[in-house]
Amino acid sequence: MRQTALITSLLLLISLWPFGALAESMRCGKWVVSETASTAEILEKCGEPQQKDVSKEDVVSKNTAGYFNKVGVKVTERWRYQASNRVLPMLVTIVDGKVVSIERTE
Repeated sequence: MRQTALITSLLLLISLWPFGALAESMRCGKWVVSETASTAEILEKCGEPQQKDVSKEDVVSKNTAGYFNKVGVKVTERWRYQASNRVLPMLVTIVDGKVVSIERTE
């Protein structure tokens, strides 16, 4: 009896697991965009953000001699959208041209 209850609980937990990882989305007029959207799609549906911050960070790698070499640059963009004063602003984070998150901010 106890084993059956444990198995049932585990199955329920496993079945609900994917819902905990749902991507955030935001509404832009009649459109809804999510983290799976491209930057071009977000610009097309939502327009230019009200604020855009760009930061660059060197990407380094250790060579066989133990020294660090610059192998590239990671570009992170943060786009802020606010449809109106009645809704919380949305933050779209883009790393190297790929949307990685959409989240509500305060």
